[in-house]
Amino acid sequence: MKKSVFIALIVALMLPVVASAQLITAAQTITVKEKRVVEGHYEQSIELPLATNFGDSDAETNYVGINYIGGYRFSNLFFLGAGIGINFNYFYDEYDSGWPSDYDDGSGAFGVSHNLISIPLYLHARLYFTNTRCQPFFAFSIGGHLTGSKEVENAPDVSYNPSCFFVNPVFGLNFRINNNYDFYVSTGLMARNLLIEGEWSNYGQDVTLHRGFDLGLAWSLNLGVTF
Repeated sequence: MKKSVFIALIVALMLPVVASAQLITAAQTITVKEKRVVEGHYEQSIELPLATNFGDSDAETNYVGINYIGGYRFSNLFFLGAGIGINFNYFYDEYDSGWPSDYDDGSGAFGVSHNLISIPLYLHARLYFTNTRCQPFFAFSIGGHLTGSKEVENAPDVSYNPSCFFVNPVFGLNFRINNNYDFYVSTGLMARNLLIEGEWSNYGQDVTLHRGFDLGLAWSLNLGVTF
């Protein structure tokens, strides 16, 4: 009888321990499922970028586009690659007007604008802060918006190329859809050394272009899918 009571007491004392161990095991299993383990592999994204200037006077530099980004995912926390795409500017002019200050001395000035289409070509790095299903991240792009030459109306055969250099730091959130696809959204600052104005001399043989980041500052928004 005493032996049976002793065994029952031991079983009663062990039940909470066993139950606690099972709960801990289940919690660990759930945590592992929520976390993402990523080995090094090639990764690619399709991204829809939008940029709009802070001031209405510079609306001709606003654009929307589509980009392809490909590179290597070194771990769950770091990606490095390159991007290429196509941008469509909201406002553009086929020609830019020239204003000769004194045509007799062969000099003058002209305003500048963008072409309808430009090609972004850039390096892209992304740093993720967690390895959970929803990952905040910081991304940085650096490169150029490439486009063709433009002619200046009312000027002696003067042309220029509005291609520009840019940097684009952003913060974003990445959402894991499944093991193969992620969706992300990011926003930040687009800074470009846009052309401000141009001058010619020697009857159009010499052209001087003035650039600046002050007109090229814009808010950027990016929507993308990674696979």
